[in-house]
Amino acid sequence: MQKIKHFFIGFLILGLIFPVFFTMGELGFFSRQPKVEILNDVDYINAPLLRVVADFDFAPYSFYDKNDNICGLDVELINQIANELGMKAQITFTDWQSCKKLLQNKDADLILGLEIFSHMNGVLKTVPASKDSLSIFGKGKIHNIAELKDKRVGLMVNSVITRIFDLNCEFVEFYTNTDILSALNEGKIDYGICHNSVGTKIIEKNNWQLVSSVTLMNSYPAIGVRDDLPELRDRINGIIIKMSNDGLISKLDEKWVENYTEDKSVHEVLKRQSKFYLIYFIFYLCVSFLFIFLLLHLYHREREYKESIEYSTILKKQNDVLSSMAKVYNTVHIINLVNNTVREITTSPHVKKFINSDIDASGQMRAVITNTVDQEHVEAALEFTDLTTVAYRLTGKNILLAEFKGTEIGWFCAQFIPITYNNGEVEEVIFTSQSIDEMKKENERLLKLSAYDELTKLLNRHSYEEKIRFLKESGVKQMTVALFDINELKATNDKISHAAGDELIIGAAGCLRSAFGECGNCYRIGGDEFVLLVENEASDLQKKIDAFKNITESWHGSLVDQLHISFGFAVSAEIEQFSGEDIKTLVNIAEKRMYADKANYYKTVGRERRQ
Repeated sequence: MQKIKHFFIGFLILGLIFPVFFTMGELGFFSRQPKVEILNDVDYINAPLLRVVADFDFAPYSFYDKNDNICGLDVELINQIANELGMKAQITFTDWQSCKKLLQNKDADLILGLEIFSHMNGVLKTVPASKDSLSIFGKGKIHNIAELKDKRVGLMVNSVITRIFDLNCEFVEFYTNTDILSALNEGKIDYGICHNSVGTKIIEKNNWQLVSSVTLMNSYPAIGVRDDLPELRDRINGIIIKMSNDGLISKLDEKWVENYTEDKSVHEVLKRQSKFYLIYFIFYLCVSFLFIFLLLHLYHREREYKESIEYSTILKKQNDVLSSMAKVYNTVHIINLVNNTVREITTSPHVKKFINSDIDASGQMRAVITNTVDQEHVEAALEFTDLTTVAYRLTGKNILLAEFKGTEIGWFCAQFIPITYNNGEVEEVIFTSQSIDEMKKENERLLKLSAYDELTKLLNRHSYEEKIRFLKESGVKQMTVALFDINELKATNDKISHAAGDELIIGAAGCLRSAFGECGNCYRIGGDEFVLLVENEASDLQKKIDAFKNITESWHGSLVDQLHISFGFAVSAEIEQFSGEDIKTLVNIAEKRMYADKANYYKTVGRERRQ
């Protein structure tokens, strides 16, 4: 009795202390600002210098810590890259506009935090080194971008957003992210557009009552490299990809973006952990009442009541679990594998009409699967739901899970979960099914988006690299490769507009699709660069080349009247004993011929290529 009293008192005290310490931990009382742990260790005298500029107002990517030391994800990223390059990193923090001027004046080699979709002149972009989102901040949340109409919206000077989106609002430009949110806090503007993680840290630092709401677009910061250093860009790309494959990019993102920028205000912590607090205090109150009830009755029937309360607790937990599962899953049934019986917890209407309680569990399962699963999946679904093999298949496992396509609800997930055992063998299982059709569709949509270039709708560079990797591994025996490059694109961008340049790019994609779309895959691998991959040596190649020339010669746009494309072809027959390992060589041959064609074009028109 005394032991129970002491235990109960200890439980009460610890039960109250625990949520306090948990909340303090969520508020950041026990966490510290991340430190730069990856240092540039190249210090020998003749080490080449890597000059880097970054925005000082771009936490968590680049900022000064409380000791005025440079800090952030991009600092660790560039230190690692410099180490891999064997160079000494010289990192300069200043405002964003000054960063761009230093790079354009060739007083810097790299600029950190450059958006992958930026149109900054004189810059080559690496592959993205992190991910974020551009969010709309305000004093209150909005639910639709349309609410920005006729509002004053702050953003960075020369932001590409003004060229991408027509939001029907008045854009107000600022030189730093802090200036944007400060103006928003002071009521000088109605809304501000910033990187979500950057804005969150600025608001937290200044204790402003601002919130982010609608995400305008995904953001993929990369590293900008001076356009006269393409080899440096390529080497950095290789290093970033290696860091990504090694998991270092993910660790840096988790360290600086996910953990460090998580909103630690009391309001957000309570909101974020509301389910935990609710479940915890319900559990706390329930257990407390059970203890009180136990103490009141322990004087009379201590042993009997203890056994009954233990049984009641187990039963309550089981019922709570089943009730919770019934809210999540379409169907929940308890199946006794020994007696071949089934107990219904919840059943969706389209399944219920095929259940006959007069037959055993196996018969009911076969009837349901046969009538509710898509014909292509019936055989596999029957094999998965074979109750005579479930116990054996669950040996050493906590769950059996499989996905099938239903006739009415689309894709669904079915699973067996063991709940009771006898001498190590499963006796009872819970069988559940849950619709995952929307998730499947969303995954397919995202996969398609990741494979195509947004401007031209051609396959993108990522798809091209994956295709090259696949062809090498599959040991392709015959190939035709062609590289294409738009002439006069830079001059068109400079003399007319970037919209005219985009028209040339889209026009080139259309010409490629019309001439070669039936024989191979076309990819956009750069601003004005395209690749054609044909998995054979096209017998009518010259015919298609002539058709391509005719199509481009007859092309006319609304902003630009003519389209000139240089190209070079190469076929696998040119390489003795060609195999998948020779694809890069074939690409190089086509590339040299393309550059030769380009040089001939500029020689014909009588001026230098970049003039």
